[in-house]
Amino acid sequence: MSVLITNIQRYAIHNGGGIRTTVFFKGCPLACSWCHNPETQSFKAEGEVFNYTPRQLAKLVMRDQIFFGEQGGVTLSGGEPLAQDMGYMTEFLRILKQSGAHIACDTCGDVPWDNFAAVLPYVDLFLYDIKAATEELHVEYTGRSNVRIIDNLGKLAQHTAQVWLRIPVIGGYNDGEEMTAIIDLAKKAAPGRKISLLPYHTMGKDKWDKIDKSPRHVDFYTPGTEAMAKIAMDWKRAGFEAEIGG
Repeated sequence: MSVLITNIQRYAIHNGGGIRTTVFFKGCPLACSWCHNPETQSFKAEGEVFNYTPRQLAKLVMRDQIFFGEQGGVTLSGGEPLAQDMGYMTEFLRILKQSGAHIACDTCGDVPWDNFAAVLPYVDLFLYDIKAATEELHVEYTGRSNVRIIDNLGKLAQHTAQVWLRIPVIGGYNDGEEMTAIIDLAKKAAPGRKISLLPYHTMGKDKWDKIDKSPRHVDFYTPGTEAMAKIAMDWKRAGFEAEIGG
């Protein structure tokens, strides 16, 4: 059992609430054109990576337990945590849960449902990314269909109330009619859940340069304050608890 890890970020205040320690796993089924962690897309060892046993990794992150308080904990990110060696992941999560950690999992959803089922006993909160509702658009900008992602979201919402939807708002991609379609999708698959609207940013540009790659599309922009406020209001009108950022 082994996985590759690109970073362990301590004292994080996003991705699950409270003060958190976030583990970034390497490898993702999607190749999003706006990805701000492009070094985690490939499953191959590139640049600086780390390899721990499940117990070593759990011991490392639980050093921060004193800072977690009642709302903090450990967040699995990447890359895609649920596209890793699932024997490794379940063992790691089992040890974390025994230590009393609150566990959040940031996921793109494009994995077999059995992978979700395997971690349901351990994960307290799923941070579920939705990039597009229209399959053709999703394929063009992420390289993959969203059919399994939508199907998994519906199943996950039936198994647990602790699903927090995260929507990257990409100017020129999904900030117009496509956002309306995403809202309609969410109303059917996971009504009433918390929504985080994440405005597009270019903070990943230096990372693309470091790994000698470039995104397939670069004609995105950051939606303005008024545009983001309108999108948030549209989500609220549809019955969701929407926030900008988070």
